[in-house]
Amino acid sequence: MESRILSSNSNSSHRSKGEGERERFCYCRLSSPRRTLWTRMNPGRRFYGCTRYRERSKCKYFKWIDAKFSDRVTEVILDLLDGWRRPSFTFMDNLDDVDSKQVEASSANYLKNEVSKQAEVSSINYLLKNEDSRMNYERKCYQMFIIVLFCYIAYLMIKCKALEDKKKFL
Repeated sequence: MESRILSSNSNSSHRSKGEGERERFCYCRLSSPRRTLWTRMNPGRRFYGCTRYRERSKCKYFKWIDAKFSDRVTEVILDLLDGWRRPSFTFMDNLDDVDSKQVEASSANYLKNEVSKQAEVSSINYLLKNEDSRMNYERKCYQMFIIVLFCYIAYLMIKCKALEDKKKFL
């Protein structure tokens, strides 16, 4: 007996192998199981097809088992499917309540995470500003040291020049 799985996907199908049914093979020489199509055009219609059709196989093996259903049969099947898929309104209302609470909870968690990230960024920003200030202070200290060193070297050069001039007079 073939089991039926319903899906809202427009290209859905279900595989099965009937009792006493001989195994079919596609052009790729792979097993081609019996499937049931649940599209709007062919609801419940059975077929054989290549196992690798989702992989965009070049095989393209496809064979209908059932003849095309009449428009009335298709309409009845679709009505039954739509009724089966459509939950009652009270159930939907309860789902909406659950969804809104989940959204609120996830929003609260998201905001909490964002606030903690913002606090972390603020503390890192504060540390970086302090480090920048310290480095600017050190740079100015090194600049002053170089200026003082240059002045001292200039002083020594002038002093040496003055001593040389004094030796020339003696």
